[in-house]
Amino acid sequence: MFPRSAWPQSRFAQAVPAPAILPLSEVRPGLVGEAVTVFEGVKPEPFKVRVLSVVPNFLPKQDIILVRAEDPRVANCGIAAGMSGSPVYVDGKLMGAIAYGWSFSKEALAGVTPIESMLAGRQRPRRPPGDPFLVDKGPDWAPGQAAQPPAASLLSDREPRLQPAALPLAVSGISDAALRELDEILRPFGLVPVRAGGTGGKKRTATPAEAVQPGATVGVSFIRGDISAVAMGTLTQAEGGTAIAFGHPLMGLGEVNLPLVSGEVHAIVASLASSVKLSSPLVEIGAVVQDLPTGIVAELGRHAPSVPVEVVVTARGEKRTSFHTQVALHRRLLPLLAATVIGGALAEAEPDVTDMVIAMITRLDVRGAGGVEIRDQLFSGEGLSSRVLAQARGLKALSDLLGNPFEPAVIDRIDVDIRVEYRNDVAEIVGASLPDERVRPGETLPVRVVLRPYAGKEFVEIVPVLIPRTLAGKTIKVDVASGALVRPDLPKPESLRGMMENLRAFYPGQSIVVSLSTPDSGVSLRGRLIPSLPDSALDTLRPANQTRRADAYRVADRTLHPCDRLVSGRQELTARVRPIGSRN
Repeated sequence: MFPRSAWPQSRFAQAVPAPAILPLSEVRPGLVGEAVTVFEGVKPEPFKVRVLSVVPNFLPKQDIILVRAEDPRVANCGIAAGMSGSPVYVDGKLMGAIAYGWSFSKEALAGVTPIESMLAGRQRPRRPPGDPFLVDKGPDWAPGQAAQPPAASLLSDREPRLQPAALPLAVSGISDAALRELDEILRPFGLVPVRAGGTGGKKRTATPAEAVQPGATVGVSFIRGDISAVAMGTLTQAEGGTAIAFGHPLMGLGEVNLPLVSGEVHAIVASLASSVKLSSPLVEIGAVVQDLPTGIVAELGRHAPSVPVEVVVTARGEKRTSFHTQVALHRRLLPLLAATVIGGALAEAEPDVTDMVIAMITRLDVRGAGGVEIRDQLFSGEGLSSRVLAQARGLKALSDLLGNPFEPAVIDRIDVDIRVEYRNDVAEIVGASLPDERVRPGETLPVRVVLRPYAGKEFVEIVPVLIPRTLAGKTIKVDVASGALVRPDLPKPESLRGMMENLRAFYPGQSIVVSLSTPDSGVSLRGRLIPSLPDSALDTLRPANQTRRADAYRVADRTLHPCDRLVSGRQELTARVRPIGSRN
């Protein structure tokens, strides 16, 4: 992991004197100035630019300054991903930051966000205190909806139009397959995953002034540790303990609390489509507090909280590999980042593309509410993939908790224990039958379940199901399904703790569950189930003139039948229960 900076905010406050500002009203075509960025290492270097025009209202109520780079180095590579935020000066006055460009451009043209627009982000009102996701946990830290992509990035679209220059996501510690999957997810946000150095190894050193000098490489850390993912760009200006960078959105998240790190550039990889800075993070220097259309705003010397995500993979009964990471604490990003860590760890520890059975235990520690443990059993015939991992109840539970309607659920820690066995012990339910379509109440009915194993011959499991006497004279639906597809009868939660209690209940994937459903109704009322109520009681508990009322559900009598392998699929039957005393 990269080290946390010991520099207090006061060390940054006077690190670099703020330059004079060139107002947009004074910008004219033909002005010659210089932009500053890092081409290699940590030292920013200037390059010549010429103002071509001002594009009015490029974004809502925001103009963009169009410039041409007139430097052999930039002419060769063009506006590279990672140059976002590079400050542009004219006669020593700060005009703005490079933020936009064209892919497949024959000239090194760039769009510059005016500095006045970027500085306005410092004055943006902050949310009232109380959001635990925005709280700095101090020096002794230990620990819903998906974000919408901003405008298409420079590397994500070949249309000949001015677009935000992409931010390279410096990634390390994951396989090529995981990197490709991460690319598909994040490229619409303008984040381009690039394999680069991680957060370990020998690091360059820098003073506070060098770390936040205009044009220095900075990044926003999403994951650090054995697996690393940091969005790298360029710092525009630092003044009074506050820094601005990028010149365009990170992900358009608004108010945030994400780690800001310094960085170094290894090289610029030139490309006809769009070049990329190959860079790595160095040390934590502050916290990003705003992600706005005109760039990011960070408070220097402040620490942003993160969530420890520990993954242990055991295979072949004895091989044990551990992965230790810290993931940014953000309710929208945490499920995606946790899935990246888990998938990357599993793919790295056991990269075989073959049949495997995965037993996964996910423990989520929720601040003030205790922990919840989720167990999953998964099968894959082609190794691990995002499709397989998406079936895990543990990851779904994380998203559900973070998006719960009761109170903020702050995840303090995530521990995942994965056991991999290379076998194909999985069978699909392909048929089910009853001895007779008319059954007797009180008798034990042998339900015949036909299963087709993976790459094997069909076989039959007999599931003994007791027909309750209360079902006499009724038509019933018999649902035969894998335990992984059946949710236990649970009341609708009324609190975060109630929601966590529901998450603890499940049927194992190595089982067949036979459910008997009837037209009788019961209700879920304030966290409790009340089955088999008469119509008059149901009308009382579900009055038509109220929105907060009892929720109807189907009464189900269930039989759990353990199996020696994973089961998938489901089948449905219909039967008639004879009246008590009937001979027909």
